[in-house]
Amino acid sequence: MKLYQFKDVLYMKKGRALTVENEEKERIGIIEQADISGCEKGHVFSFTVDGGSSVMLGIKKRSIKNFLVATYVIKTEEKTYTLKDKVGNSLLYFCIEGNIERQIIRIEENWSKDLEIKIDQTHIATIKANDFTFKTTIFIEDGISESSTFFAITVLMYFMYKIYNNESEFIENILFD
Repeated sequence: MKLYQFKDVLYMKKGRALTVENEEKERIGIIEQADISGCEKGHVFSFTVDGGSSVMLGIKKRSIKNFLVATYVIKTEEKTYTLKDKVGNSLLYFCIEGNIERQIIRIEENWSKDLEIKIDQTHIATIKANDFTFKTTIFIEDGISESSTFFAITVLMYFMYKIYNNESEFIENILFD
């Protein structure tokens, strides 16, 4: 497994870039806030690998009928993909599924509050956040290229998880306070 890290921030604003580094502290790419037409403002992020292309990930605008089940838009230079919250599971914990490049991808929160990424039921990555140091660590299988769509999705999915946690906490406070 390879290790990557980036220093998180409490609030990501436009114009700010977070640097993703490998184990040797070499810069691999940057994370920035972005915009995708039809997606919620402030809920779109991009990962640009150094010397390569960008992948954007955002939450599609929701309405009353799909307020509790989010759809995620992944936009590469060539294609656009969608992933969805797994109905039922997403009310209890973060769980997203979909198809990318004819492979089933599943991202879900485990009991330790880490994110696990699986492709065709094979575990390829784990994302661990440290709330005290704000360092986010990604452990990813050696066979996943830094310039691949799967690598970018793994990096960016952390931000979707943060949004999910903030929204869940807000709803929980409304219901139980």
